[in-house]
Amino acid sequence: MKIAVMGATGLLGHSVCQEVLARGHKLLAYSNRPWTEPKGRYETCPLSLHEFDLVIRELFDQWPDALINCAAVSSPDQVDQDPAYAHLINVDTARKLAEVSSHLGARYIHISTDMVFDGTRSPYRSTDQTNPLSEYGRQKLEAEKQVLKVTDQNLVVLRITLLNGNSPRGDRSPHERILNALAQGQTPNLFTDEYRQTSSAENVAQLLVELVERPNLNGLFHWCGSEVVTRYELGKRILQKFGLNKKYLHALSLKEAEATFGDRPARLTFELAPLISKVKTQPYTLEQQLDELHLPPSLYSWYRENVDDPQCYTPRF
Repeated sequence: MKIAVMGATGLLGHSVCQEVLARGHKLLAYSNRPWTEPKGRYETCPLSLHEFDLVIRELFDQWPDALINCAAVSSPDQVDQDPAYAHLINVDTARKLAEVSSHLGARYIHISTDMVFDGTRSPYRSTDQTNPLSEYGRQKLEAEKQVLKVTDQNLVVLRITLLNGNSPRGDRSPHERILNALAQGQTPNLFTDEYRQTSSAENVAQLLVELVERPNLNGLFHWCGSEVVTRYELGKRILQKFGLNKKYLHALSLKEAEATFGDRPARLTFELAPLISKVKTQPYTLEQQLDELHLPPSLYSWYRENVDDPQCYTPRF
């Protein structure tokens, strides 16, 4: 199949592109700027989502069989800084892509988030009442509703959780942010009572491409990893993998940080039925997720000088 991927240089989009090629499909990769995958397996085509007439022209010229929308302003802080711009990408573009896909007869896969819930009634089913606490969560919920109004056929909205993985720029996933903060002399603040059921970008990508190949599965679904972990425990496991001491992290509670960080969902976990029984892809354990992680190349010099136990990790290039 010919599969178009929007947001191809993001943490998830990059993994999706690799999975599309691994399964033998033809890839159409789109991003804001041209970019060449480090191993030269594909290049992205620059396509600005602000100029949607150009997006429509490109998609009608290419006529893909499926479109996976990984494009988003996915940082709650960035959404708060410019809600109007974030709404354009997170909501308006999501709806328009669904409409174009419907006109093309292409299968449309849209990515949503666990942040549409308030964290008080985990584990959440896809049919449970939503109650986002942040502007990011509200925008993603609005996008879900608009996308699902377009058609009830050949469309999937997939809610996912906090992503582990390796981003092209080396600054998007939890381990990259923690390591970059340490390299800058900062002490990351991580919550001991904020529970997340983290996902693997690679594992989510496997599921997304399987969903493209399974037109009988349509609607709103949940996906995540198989284990629940606090943000602080995740940070400790990451440092352990890279041979760094947990003393570099600052543990605190949500209540202690409420004035600084605002109201945050305390526990976001998912019930994966009925999807998990219908697909071949299965959720990754936390250990599997950690095994995927590698050191961002830009941090190698810092890491070589500061690692506590160099036997824990061998840098990959």
